[in-house]
Amino acid sequence: MSATGHCDAAFRKAVLLKCYEALEVEGFTRYRMQDVDWPMEHGFHCWVGLNTGLEREYLDINPFVGVHVVPIMKLYTSLEGRKYSRSTSTYAVHMGELAPKEQAFRFTRETDVAAQAARLARLYSDAGLSYALSIGTSGPLLPLLQERVPMLGAYPERVASCLYLMGRKEEARLFAEEFLQDHRDYFEGFAVPFLRILNGQ
Repeated sequence: MSATGHCDAAFRKAVLLKCYEALEVEGFTRYRMQDVDWPMEHGFHCWVGLNTGLEREYLDINPFVGVHVVPIMKLYTSLEGRKYSRSTSTYAVHMGELAPKEQAFRFTRETDVAAQAARLARLYSDAGLSYALSIGTSGPLLPLLQERVPMLGAYPERVASCLYLMGRKEEARLFAEEFLQDHRDYFEGFAVPFLRILNGQ
C-alpha cells in the first residue's frame, strides 16, 4: 500500500482484500475471494456488505450488516426463475445505525490499511454479529421485512416466503393475493407460482 499516486480500482481491490482477510481472522467464513459471512442457525447467516465509494484521493467503505436467510432467498428466487446468490442480503442496515460514534472508514494512500481493516472486522464481530443474532430467527425478522414492503425491492417476496416457511400459510396467501391486486405488474411473476404452491397445484 506504499505506492504513490491517486486511488484507483487496483487500490480499491487491495483494500477490500485486506478487509476480507481481517474478517476471516475474526471468524467469518470466506466463501469467495470478496465475500464473507457468518453461518448461524436454521439457514440464517450474518451478512456483510462493504459498499465502496472511490474518489481520486480516497476510498470510502460504507459497511452494511444484516442477515441472509437461505430458505427465504432460495424459495422466492426459484419461483421467479432467478439464480440464488449467497451474497445478497435478506435484510440489512448501515453499520452507522448500530455504532453511530464509530469513525468512518476512509482509506488514502497514507492510511494504515491493515489497522483500519482490523478495526472494521472487529466492528462486524462485535456490533454486527450481535445485531444479526438478534434478528436471526423468523419472528423478529418478519416485522422488519414487512416495514420495507412499500419499497418493493423484493421485500414483498421475502415477506410472503417468510410467512410460508413459518407455517403461516393462510396469512401468506392473503398477503400475496392482496398485494397482487395492487401491484400486478411488479408481483405477478412471483405471486402466480407462489399461490399455485399454496393451492396444492
